[in-house]
Amino acid sequence: MRIEHRITEGQLKKEIVCFTYEGTMRMLGDSPSGKMITDSDALSFVYLFEDGEEYQYLHFTKQVWPLMQQLIEIDNGDPILECEDGSIQLSGFTEELIMLVFNIEGNGNYGEEFMLAVEQAFEETLQQTS
Repeated sequence: MRIEHRITEGQLKKEIVCFTYEGTMRMLGDSPSGKMITDSDALSFVYLFEDGEEYQYLHFTKQVWPLMQQLIEIDNGDPILECEDGSIQLSGFTEELIMLVFNIEGNGNYGEEFMLAVEQAFEETLQQTS
């Protein structure tokens, strides 16, 4: 069974990006996978948590994309996910995000709406290496 969670808010705390998850760490599965994919229909980046032989899906919606852009700009490592019962570092998050942003740029395979939304939200990142 595919289990999905949504991240719609976060903040910058002492130069560290912290996303808020309204649930417990146990609800997310066993451990962060270090992998990220996209859900272009839902306009979200999806971080994967390992849960036995399956994954749980943590969707980062457009509401937090500006904070994700800040994460890239700050260049201070991976973000923290704050849960009801503690916090956990999302290993590999930043590297995977940057790779996906550059892969999505100009790539209609992700769908026009998603491609344009990513290009707009991460314009500063894309301009830095152009």
